[in-house]
Amino acid sequence: MKYTCSTTARGAACFPGSSQITLVDGTFKPLSYIQIGDKVLVNKNNTYEPVISFIHAKHKGLFDFLSIQIQSAVSNLSSTLYVSANHLIFDFDSGEAKFAGKFHVSDQVQLIENNQIVPGKIISVQLTKQEGYYAPLTPSGTIVINGVLASNYATVGNHGLAHKVMSIYRWWIHLIGGSKWNEEIPCMLQIMLTIEQIIRWCSGQIFTNSDIYDGKFQVSSLA
Repeated sequence: MKYTCSTTARGAACFPGSSQITLVDGTFKPLSYIQIGDKVLVNKNNTYEPVISFIHAKHKGLFDFLSIQIQSAVSNLSSTLYVSANHLIFDFDSGEAKFAGKFHVSDQVQLIENNQIVPGKIISVQLTKQEGYYAPLTPSGTIVINGVLASNYATVGNHGLAHKVMSIYRWWIHLIGGSKWNEEIPCMLQIMLTIEQIIRWCSGQIFTNSDIYDGKFQVSSLA
């Protein structure tokens, strides 16, 4: 049985504090313990980058997440990714980033295994609650969460566009330093996103249904 649910971009939580991040020495650390400057795995081929800031984060409180159970197509490796429905993760078949809420059972995500990207088949999707939320930011705009390649970005369905817009913000935090304790998206970033939307609207590039998350997703069961 499938359940159709909805959420709002305002309620985005990205990843819970229990999410496992891979460090340079191959060990894992919960996202809640990651500090600015820690070098973390961001892609295949042992690609590590420092966390330069957190777009927003909150240590305490229970928040809604999708619980996506994933099985490697090439081994017995399995993983469970907790992610907000409007966050972008990478699809294996197309190579593009998609909203987590648009993935369904039997779809394949990009799983990092033995330093390579392999298909990870989705076994189930549940709605659950987890402690805290964190949205880490890296120079490349990607990060590996519980073995799954994910974008740093949410709400806007174009990873490349989001990364370009965020280049100004990355330059800004390079000057003033990043923060881990912004519970809300920083004011400067909100202004940048608003300006970007206005520019696109004025140039005739009005958002299509695939550009902005519509808040709808399906789960295979309710946790």
